Amino acid sequence: MDNVDDDFLTACKTVEGLYTRLNNSTIRKIYAFYKQATEGNASGKRPSVLKLRDRIKFDSWSSISGMSKTDAKIAYIELVNSLEFEENEVTCEEREARLNYELS
Repeated sequence: MDNVDDDFLTACKTVEGLYTRLNNSTIRKIYAFYKQATEGNASGKRPSVLKLRDRIKFDSWSSISGMSKTDAKIAYIELVNSLEFEENEVTCEEREARLNYELS
């Protein structure tokens, strides 16, 4: 178990340093696995459509409800180890514009 925890922390540090070079779909998966690994199943009410970003994050997380924390850590590690990064960094404004385009 210690090895999984160490690998998880290493993967988290990798994401912290390179998240601006990830696409929205990958970020949603990373978020879901991270939340499941650290908090367990999603709880609370689903945010309204007026809070689109929060709703997307909640939906991503709740889509893997029932996965154990250990399995979520392993999935997170495997995802981070297989990442393909964008050539250039993506700003928050660009990310929001892409999100709006994906949803239209």
